[in-house]
Amino acid sequence: MDHGSILNGNMSNQESSISQIIRTYGKQFKHIRKQYTDGQSGRCVMGVIMSYYGWDGKCITNAERRLYAALVALRQAGISKELLIEMNDSGASFDEIADYLDRNCGPANSNKAKSC
Repeated sequence: MDHGSILNGNMSNQESSISQIIRTYGKQFKHIRKQYTDGQSGRCVMGVIMSYYGWDGKCITNAERRLYAALVALRQAGISKELLIEMNDSGASFDEIADYLDRNCGPANSNKAKSC
């Protein structure tokens, strides 16, 4: 998957890309809550997106740049970081979060009152 397509692609590709990152890239991590990483193989949903952009889950300096890349991609896709964190910390799985984004946050759903 081309990481640049998330930052430079059109809106419909951006939403599917974020949900695809969560759904597919998240499979290699243990799902955790309340923190980006456990320092090993655990990640929250934001940690998964940051890891997609090259974060190793350990380096704090590297984390800042990867968080910025993740936030840019989320903003361009119209997806709230706070929504992702709330869903993650409330116990939603990576697949459930990705499914929510697919159902509620795509361009076809732009008239819905749901928050993304």
